[in-house]
Amino acid sequence: MKFKDLRRRIKTPFFSTYQVEKLFLEEPKNQIDNQLSRMAARGDLTKLKRSLFAFQDRQIDELMLANWLYRPSYVSLESALNLYGLMPDVSANLTSVSPTTSKKIITGFGTFLYSKINFRLFFGFSQVESGQSGLFYDLAFPEKALLDYIYIRKIKDLEENRIETASFDRKKLAELAQFYPLWVRKVIQ
Repeated sequence: MKFKDLRRRIKTPFFSTYQVEKLFLEEPKNQIDNQLSRMAARGDLTKLKRSLFAFQDRQIDELMLANWLYRPSYVSLESALNLYGLMPDVSANLTSVSPTTSKKIITGFGTFLYSKINFRLFFGFSQVESGQSGLFYDLAFPEKALLDYIYIRKIKDLEENRIETASFDRKKLAELAQFYPLWVRKVIQ
């Protein structure tokens, strides 16, 4: 496998070793691993984490990368609230939630934080098309991002936080809140 063949066959800015193995069936898996490691050492690729690489010269959508780095997950909390224009504070890290474990992943493209959420609360997000056509990432609905924020950050009073609460769909907020503990529902009232 040559680097130019890899670039030609993979159109996304980042990819997994598994994808490469499926595209280059004629090559042994251990040889693919060695070649990818060499390409990363030469600077042709950036190793994001084990079995996940990015092309150096392709633009990367951080929101999409957040979903790929740790699965399952969706962008939520401060990052989603800021993206919707509901929280003026910009988080230095991209924040997501996952039903598995909390995790911090540091890459050359930024720091990605994943907060553990109860599996029964892992809903309320949709796929959003990335700036790169045909590619998607999972993003919490505004109301779900607020509930996740209250629940995970243990917010007791929204008055102390700079969140634009007037823009939320109150009916949708109430529907989603019914799955959260009582103390979370009291905070949004």
